[in-house]
Amino acid sequence: MKIVLLLALALPMVVATRGPLKPGCPNPNQGRQCLLYRDQCQTDFDCEREGKGDICCPINGCGKECVTLHMNARCPDPGSYGLNCFAYIHQCNIDRQCRGKQKCCLVAGCGRSCQSV
Repeated sequence: MKIVLLLALALPMVVATRGPLKPGCPNPNQGRQCLLYRDQCQTDFDCEREGKGDICCPINGCGKECVTLHMNARCPDPGSYGLNCFAYIHQCNIDRQCRGKQKCCLVAGCGRSCQSV
């Protein structure tokens, strides 16, 4: 009986750690341990809509939670790209519209786009 109880408690922790690590999410194998598995979000859009964070990440045995990306890097000087554009088009407006650790940066007369910094 004790073995069944231990397996029932350990199974959600094992399930939560499978799969590839999403860019920007903390390592789900580190941090706190939870006995209850509860999802705060299903998608990144849930986090953005509720204003709770930037991306939806699995947290070690606790479920999915909204996590705020910490972008300490700064965009390079807009003129440093060596580009000359004829149209000013924005591909993004804020960092959260970019993937992973990219930032939404102004590129020399071309508009804003997601850049790895």
